[in-house]
Amino acid sequence: MSVKIAIVGAGSGYMPGVIRGLLHRAGDLAGAELAFHDVDAGHLGLMTRLATAMFSARGAGFTVTAHTELKPALDGASYVFTTFRPGGMAARHLDESIPLRHGVVGQETAGPGGFLMACRSVPVLLEIADLADPGAWIVNYTNPTNIVTDAVLRHRPGTRVIGLCDQHVGDTEMWAELLGLPFDGLEADWIGLNHATWAERVRLHGEPLDLPARLADLEIPGGGATPWRDPSRMAELAKALGFLPNSYAKYYFFHDEVVEELRAKGTTRAQDIMAMLPAYYESVAAEAAKPDPDPSRERGGGEHGEFAVDVICALHRDEGRRVIVNTRNNGAVSSLDDDAVVEVPAVVGRGGPVPLTMGPLPAPVRGLTQAIHAYERLAADAAATGDRRTALQALMAHPFIRGKHTAERILDEGLAAHRAHLPQFTP
Repeated sequence: MSVKIAIVGAGSGYMPGVIRGLLHRAGDLAGAELAFHDVDAGHLGLMTRLATAMFSARGAGFTVTAHTELKPALDGASYVFTTFRPGGMAARHLDESIPLRHGVVGQETAGPGGFLMACRSVPVLLEIADLADPGAWIVNYTNPTNIVTDAVLRHRPGTRVIGLCDQHVGDTEMWAELLGLPFDGLEADWIGLNHATWAERVRLHGEPLDLPARLADLEIPGGGATPWRDPSRMAELAKALGFLPNSYAKYYFFHDEVVEELRAKGTTRAQDIMAMLPAYYESVAAEAAKPDPDPSRERGGGEHGEFAVDVICALHRDEGRRVIVNTRNNGAVSSLDDDAVVEVPAVVGRGGPVPLTMGPLPAPVRGLTQAIHAYERLAADAAATGDRRTALQALMAHPFIRGKHTAERILDEGLAAHRAHLPQFTP
């Protein structure tokens, strides 16, 4: 049965990974129409050429169309895969640098930087929900995915949306290395909120591991952090907590140290990426001109897209696949409201994700996670409505921010800097 899949943000540097993900499941999606959409016509054209060449070289039966207008891309689509960044890397630089000027971690998804990104992302997702065909599934990778998913579910009731993040894959791989275990066959029950998950239960080939005992013997490795991992701090945290933390936990438990490191670094992560992107897109263009392209695996060009495509296949083929997704709680995590959006293991089939009962959050991080949830609920409402007082309340609620005046200064500066992308806040 042929199907139409719209990909919003198809000019992204992550697109080679999505193309590889589609090739990975080409047999299960044979005959699909792939409607690529992006506001950047140049990058859209490049990724369309790349995809067409890669599909042709590997005999994949896909039809690819390209659109700079949203409605034609969405019309008739059963699945809308969203993976875009309003304002691009220049906006990410503002998200990272503005909080830092006020002594707060500047990060693209967590804290006030994530709040500013949510304020740009949510209106676009709400527009997509309005324009998509009734019954279409929005499979969202756009950050911050927990807030975006919550905003769509509550402000566009009846919309079918599932939030994705593959951070848990990288974190599980990191813990396999730290614990001296094979990654294949290692499964952790990550529960909580996106970028605020914790794992007390870990299995190897289906057999439960005595995690506290393994962590008691864990040696804390040396070496510095990378943009994706900080194994020394993660090991230190895990030994103190007695369970596994998500990599983003460092921003909460080592906040002031991270602020000093970010200030000393001198450039934001966005600036680092912007410096490498021209060469990256040039290399992609060179590959797209070849009969059998093999583009760079930088910027998520490797297996990044497989997770998203697997979720689409689980929905489309009613696979009953167990995956970790962001969806409505419905009692899965007893420490959070039933209508909260949580990141938990779920079984995904044609009817959507069914979260598995996970019980309470670990006691040492229960209050922290509940505070993050309170912030996310306010942030989703502020992003959807443009209500300035709700926006201030959201920032005041976030654990990174310790004073009302700091929240006000970040909010005022952030809204002014992003004015062009925040029409909902225009007086």
